[in-house]
Amino acid sequence: MSGPYEGGCLCGQIRWRASAEPINVRFCHCRNCQRATGGPYFARALFNDADVERTGDTTSWASSQRLHRLSCVRCGTPVFAEPQDGPWIAVSLTTLDDPAALAPGSHIWISEKLDWVRIDDGLPQHLRGN
Repeated sequence: MSGPYEGGCLCGQIRWRASAEPINVRFCHCRNCQRATGGPYFARALFNDADVERTGDTTSWASSQRLHRLSCVRCGTPVFAEPQDGPWIAVSLTTLDDPAALAPGSHIWISEKLDWVRIDDGLPQHLRGN
């Protein structure tokens, strides 16, 4: 499938629309993503920020010096991650209206992958970010 891609949070207060293809789509297994999402990894698509329209109110907090996380103020759904070192926005794949529209192409930060997570999908794996 090709864009545009659309999605939102659980309660519908946050909506987003990407008008272009993502830069990359990845599983991130770093410890910050585990804690921020409450899951074993963050499945996300990285877009140029200018290509993503957003509506609704979010909370914003720094999970590291490099990355700010944004969640819905009403339902708490983690929707976005904003790298501070470029004009990009990461969007949680699970917030897509069609969650099958984009599929990750690689795994990053597997050096921090939880031992009980098995990766057998044949995708490239990188010890750190790539």
